Amino acid sequence: MDIILGKARRRWSVEEKRALVAETFVPGSSVNGVARRHEINPSMLFSWRKRLQAELGFAKEPDCASFAAVSIAGPETSPAATVPAPTRGEVRIEIAFAGGARMTVTGAADPALVMAMTKALARR
Repeated sequence: MDIILGKARRRWSVEEKRALVAETFVPGSSVNGVARRHEINPSMLFSWRKRLQAELGFAKEPDCASFAAVSIAGPETSPAATVPAPTRGEVRIEIAFAGGARMTVTGAADPALVMAMTKALARR
């Protein structure tokens, strides 16, 4: 028979909990890093953090995903990439690919040809 004795249960005062939670909000630190340094289970530190962050003056993290603000700017203009504006009634589609390639389709075009060109440029 083996008898395994664990460590004695530690008790943390409210002041100690506050200090450890505040340490997790220091820029560059993480809950896991603080927990490792103080030999605490990270889940315990997360629960203290959740309970005490408003009391310590730290903003509550959102419970769900949120959207970032987006603004739409005008088209970029560069002297090397000037394309003449379409005349009235003429259709122009411009596609910029991740690799830097650009494709402009002006007027009526064969859909199969446009698809083949798009696939070829997307592979580059």
